[in-house]
Amino acid sequence: MPASRKPVRQGPSLIVCLLIIIVNRRSVKTTIVNFYLGGLSMSSNEEYIAPDEVKNALALLDKEEVSSKKRLLTFSNQWHSVIKEIDSVNQQFSSLDSIKSNLCQIETRIQDSSKLAEDISSKVRQLDKIRGRVSECQKRVQDLLDLQLCSEGVQIAMKNDELEKAAAHVHRYLSIDQTKLQRTADDMAQDCSMITSSLKHLQNATDHLQNTVSKRFDQASLIQDQKSIERYFKIFPLLGMHDVGLSKFVAYLGRILKNTADKSLKNVIDTSISSNRASIVFADGLTFLFEEVAKTIEVQQPLIETHYGPDYIVQFMSQLQVHCDTFSNDILTAFLKTRKVKELLKTMWDESDPNIEKPDSKDIDLLIEEIVLILARYDLYAKFVNKHINVELESKSSTAKSFLINSKLCCSIQELMGRYLEFERYYMEESIKKAILMDTLEGDEALTSSMVDDVFFIIRKCVMRSLRSGSLDLLCAVINNAINALETDLCTFFSQVLNSGYPGSGYFNRFTPDLEKIRQTFLASLNNTEVAIEYSRSLAQTFKEEIPLKLKDCNMEKLDSCLSDFSRVNTLLVTANKNGFKQLQNSLIEPKIQAWVEQFYEYSYKMSESEFSQMEADNPFVQNIILQVDNIFKEFKNKLTSNNYDVFVVAIAIETSVQLEKVIMKTEFNRLGGMSLDKVVRTLINYFSGASAWPVREKFSRLVQVTTVLNLEQVSDLNEFLSPDSGMCFAWKLTPDNIRQILKLRFDFREEDIRKIKL
Repeated sequence: MPASRKPVRQGPSLIVCLLIIIVNRRSVKTTIVNFYLGGLSMSSNEEYIAPDEVKNALALLDKEEVSSKKRLLTFSNQWHSVIKEIDSVNQQFSSLDSIKSNLCQIETRIQDSSKLAEDISSKVRQLDKIRGRVSECQKRVQDLLDLQLCSEGVQIAMKNDELEKAAAHVHRYLSIDQTKLQRTADDMAQDCSMITSSLKHLQNATDHLQNTVSKRFDQASLIQDQKSIERYFKIFPLLGMHDVGLSKFVAYLGRILKNTADKSLKNVIDTSISSNRASIVFADGLTFLFEEVAKTIEVQQPLIETHYGPDYIVQFMSQLQVHCDTFSNDILTAFLKTRKVKELLKTMWDESDPNIEKPDSKDIDLLIEEIVLILARYDLYAKFVNKHINVELESKSSTAKSFLINSKLCCSIQELMGRYLEFERYYMEESIKKAILMDTLEGDEALTSSMVDDVFFIIRKCVMRSLRSGSLDLLCAVINNAINALETDLCTFFSQVLNSGYPGSGYFNRFTPDLEKIRQTFLASLNNTEVAIEYSRSLAQTFKEEIPLKLKDCNMEKLDSCLSDFSRVNTLLVTANKNGFKQLQNSLIEPKIQAWVEQFYEYSYKMSESEFSQMEADNPFVQNIILQVDNIFKEFKNKLTSNNYDVFVVAIAIETSVQLEKVIMKTEFNRLGGMSLDKVVRTLINYFSGASAWPVREKFSRLVQVTTVLNLEQVSDLNEFLSPDSGMCFAWKLTPDNIRQILKLRFDFREEDIRKIKL
């Protein structure tokens, strides 16, 4: 064991502490006994401790003494194991000393290695610096050698008129850092004249070669020598004349495009009106120009990428676009003039002079087709331009799009789009008005007129036509115009017809001319609204499915927001349909049902047994109502659509229930009369349930509650329907006043009993 470590002896100290506790407990015990014995001699004024309390305290101390002895014995038995653990810990402390020694040695070695690495690193940096200087020196020597070779080579090449070789030597000369050459000349004072002479000669050769190549390119472009033009075009970048060469080359290509565009424009203007393509001849001319520009880009792009680099593709296309703008604007200007676009736009919306003849929608339709074709061709051209931008030039892609967006051609196309929207809106509105004016019913059995199919065909045609332009903004604008046209023309027409009312069979209606035609028109409009609602929903869903498939990069959020406006049309159509049924109910349903139900007064409902039995066998009142209602159902079943017919049946059921309740509230009943009425109501419910595909039982729920009250055997039986614990409680649609009033209809119920009912 090392001398620095002292042995730990914790076990004996613990045992000694326990012994002290036991001794102290015994002294306490002795003290208590002495206190008790001594307490006998205390004065009577002091308080005495009872002997029982002393005995209890001694008993507790004895128990604690026994338990303490047991714990002391347990600790003494564990003494050897504690000693072993202490020795084990001492051994582990000894191993830590050796670890500490090893760590100190490692620390020393790491410090030595770090110092050595720093020394080596500084020497490496010095070597890198020296190597850089050597490399620079070698490059200077190589530049001097190349300078001499270029100076000699350019002289020979110029004498032999080998412009390519001369340009290659000049290109090598231009790639050498002139500052380093001058610094080398200053350092080599003994041979400075040679370097200065070579530099001067090469600079003169460069100027001469640039002028020569530029002049020869101009001469070749005048005579359109394609081979020479391509030859000199390749030399320009070797002489550092990228911009000059590209500008001259694009100017040459522009002259070629001008000749092509002039011929195309002449052919367009000279095209006969009787030609099959006379209506789209300007679109053909513009398409031909776009194809020529696209062909030029495809042919020349590899040449420019090879000799000028990919960075000059965007510059080449932007310069070529300037020529394309000029020639395409000439065609578009001729188009606007020949088709008299400005005059048509002024005539279409001029309301100052009613005598001015409006342009025919068919002629406008042909013009719109040509405009859409022009927009579609421009969209293809724009996609071609974006596609042929080098994918490696991601930073240039925005520049490419900006030069096309900011071009004159794009501005002209945007103006043409605005004119197209005006023409399309005019065509749409005029065609819808024509469809309304030419509305017909195909045969007597037709439920709807031709108007709805024609209007929604026109809407679909205009929207799908705008889709060919490739512009989502233009498409959304046409959809908005279509929705406005449906609201202002179609929905307004339906509202006017249906609000005018359905002529009934009254005395004054007999003198109305064309009464049957007015009724037929009203019912057809009622059916048209129901069909138009379905068409509107279907058309919006069709656009939502088809447009993303045909329009690339379609913004679905924008499209959904635009198509959601069809809900406004649906709302107006639903409102018109409801107003139509309201008019039908006021003029037809309500008067007829009221007349049929008034026959209820012809029968007494204070029945005897025999009268009740007779009414059970054959109730003429309910049979007459069913017969009359059945006749009107047969009359309108073939005049209304299935959905409208169901609405019609429900409307008659509701009106029957309302009118029957009115006459019931003016009639007196006995128990048998109430039972007979219950049979009448149930017969009507069963009849109407079978006549309609829609549930109608709920429409009679109030009337059923009326018959329930009238069928009570005695007034107190009503408590069974009012108590929530009876199992017969239901949602009352009758107010407490209604129930009391109905109870009073039973002439056999006493007023006192009715007042006692708690409602």
